[in-house]
Amino acid sequence: MELNLNRRQFVAAGTVAAMGAMAGLAGCSSSDSKTDAKTDDKKVEAPEKLVFAWEPGASEGKYENMRDLIAEAMAEGAGVPCEPMTTTDYNVCIEAVSSGKAHYASLGAKEYVELHKKNPAVEVAWVLSDGEGKLNQVSYHSQILVLDENADKYKKGDSYELTQDAMKGKNMSWVELSSTSGYVIPSIALATEFGISDSEELGESGKFFNTVLFGGSHVNSIYNVLTGDADFCACDDTGAANNYNVIEGENGELGALYEIKSGLEAPLDKYAGVKLRCVSSLPVPAVPFVVNTDYVPEDMNKKVVDYMCSDAVSGNKELFKDPSDKDTVTKWKQTTGKVTFTPADDSYYDDFRKLIGEE
Repeated sequence: MELNLNRRQFVAAGTVAAMGAMAGLAGCSSSDSKTDAKTDDKKVEAPEKLVFAWEPGASEGKYENMRDLIAEAMAEGAGVPCEPMTTTDYNVCIEAVSSGKAHYASLGAKEYVELHKKNPAVEVAWVLSDGEGKLNQVSYHSQILVLDENADKYKKGDSYELTQDAMKGKNMSWVELSSTSGYVIPSIALATEFGISDSEELGESGKFFNTVLFGGSHVNSIYNVLTGDADFCACDDTGAANNYNVIEGENGELGALYEIKSGLEAPLDKYAGVKLRCVSSLPVPAVPFVVNTDYVPEDMNKKVVDYMCSDAVSGNKELFKDPSDKDTVTKWKQTTGKVTFTPADDSYYDDFRKLIGEE
């Protein structure tokens, strides 16, 4: 059984819990309260059950089996049951793990960096490895695509460059505000390059861009360029790559040329053969799985991380599916036979912090 919280339910539950805690403190002697207080060496009681909070994208119904399998794996590692918590608001997921209502969570890189700054007890537990099974600072790329017929406008020598003059007043398609590769990284990079003090201006129509669209997914962001509604679209080079063939360069590389595949489902089904050019490419770190160390003791967390990073998990074809498997719904693909979860710590995001100005 899954927990499901929206923002109103979370706030209400938090208020009740706070009132109960205050009443309990009023009825306890000072000696009693010491038994619950954390000591300076951060002694943490092992929970009888773990809760894992999923961000809204992974909370969709189609990912239920994936969530259940992750909960089963975590329970195997921890030695206690684990319950998935789905959320409909990113802030609820963040607040859940920050408050200890959830012990673990999946967050975006930006959300983790900002949360860790406010609550250092929330730390990285593990991330997805590269194709060799190693921890890599570059997990994938954020790219900006244009129709190839328009790409010469952004050409500089043998490469491509997006300038302020070339982009200002045009129409832009982002994925969504919380998307690391589809908004956060490219908007901050462009704002820095163009001397715009507030990157949020790039997410509003009538400011830097004439019209700003949010596709809600990487596929729909691409669709907005294909229809002509947008001059540029932001997307990743992983999930988005399922929809195009690379005919020049390397996937995710500046200057790469793509062609929309045939036989796709709507909304791209009518655009087979249309060519897109990558005119901007930026590195993106892996998405973090985080733990609140105020609520999970170190030895238990180690057992969880060790198991989550084991062959038992990466070898599960319902979690790390074969790229040719069109039926299994999960976030991860076993592209090389070596892809796995791998341990990481907070320093993994130091370069990303510099990029988004959160040092």
